[in-house]
Amino acid sequence: MSYVIAFFSLLSLLSCGLAVAPPGSSGNLAVEEIPIEPSPDASDPKRFGSLTFLSGFELRSSDRRFGGLSGLVLSPDGSQLHAVSDRGYWVSILVRHDAQGRLISLGAMEIFPLLTPEGSEVKGRERDAEALVWDRDGSLIVSFEQVHRLWRYPPPPDAFHSLPQPIPTPAELASAPRNGGLEAMTVLPDGRILAITETYKNPDGSLKGWLIEKDQFISLSYLPFEEFRPTDLAALSNGDVLLLESRFGLLSGWAARIVRIPRESLLPGARLIGEEIARIEPPLVVDNFEGMAVREDPQAGTLIYLVSDDNYSPFQRTLLLQFRLGTTRGN
Repeated sequence: MSYVIAFFSLLSLLSCGLAVAPPGSSGNLAVEEIPIEPSPDASDPKRFGSLTFLSGFELRSSDRRFGGLSGLVLSPDGSQLHAVSDRGYWVSILVRHDAQGRLISLGAMEIFPLLTPEGSEVKGRERDAEALVWDRDGSLIVSFEQVHRLWRYPPPPDAFHSLPQPIPTPAELASAPRNGGLEAMTVLPDGRILAITETYKNPDGSLKGWLIEKDQFISLSYLPFEEFRPTDLAALSNGDVLLLESRFGLLSGWAARIVRIPRESLLPGARLIGEEIARIEPPLVVDNFEGMAVREDPQAGTLIYLVSDDNYSPFQRTLLLQFRLGTTRGN
């Protein structure tokens, strides 16, 4: 969450007041889903670089707990999406795909407060969850800003009712800007965590990052493109990494891009520079995309899911978009 996000959060407070979540609340979540289609005005409205647009929904809810979605993962069987929010909630969504892997509908949704190691609900500055990733044992790792840390929860559905285990982090992370910590994170095929900060800069302008393995922290860095900032990471089975970036301009509005980082470059001290594979901008509806999940399916191909963080602002939207990387496979 950066100064841009703080701007929209202020607008939200001015228009809606200081809404807070009801204590102890959890369970079913009522959300309206509105299908999204790209504008037909473009010559090829479903193509965005190397991505083919498959499906999209805008999610709306009168439940004041809903919104601020950042990290995103898809269950291994493709039946559920799990996300975390800036106000310390889990959101779990049943999803349905057709035979070609296209997301066609959303089912039951649930919301639960994230718990602390002491068993209480996360509160105040400790509730700002930003990234979510599966570990190889099925557990879920959550990164937090404000109070910078990593917590590990057991596999769902136990994750929603269980106490987390803290994961060691680099001592240097404590000096990160309050809203500029571990925004993008993934687990590599070899089990190491790759984490990149949002605004914590090195003297050369690159962003600090680490390869984390137990209590070992190997420094590397990432050089973002122009005014874009990293918001999420997803590792592919071949070891390459996809990185999601987002940008906001007062005149241009929101834009996002996805870059590929080859596995060969993930070395100690490396200065990572991604190769752009897609720019997501109008004619497709765009907002503050902060969560990305990837599923590699032998029949459907590599499917990419993006979710936007509306910052609990009436001026933004919660969008869930699905793309296929590479060929269109008849869609």
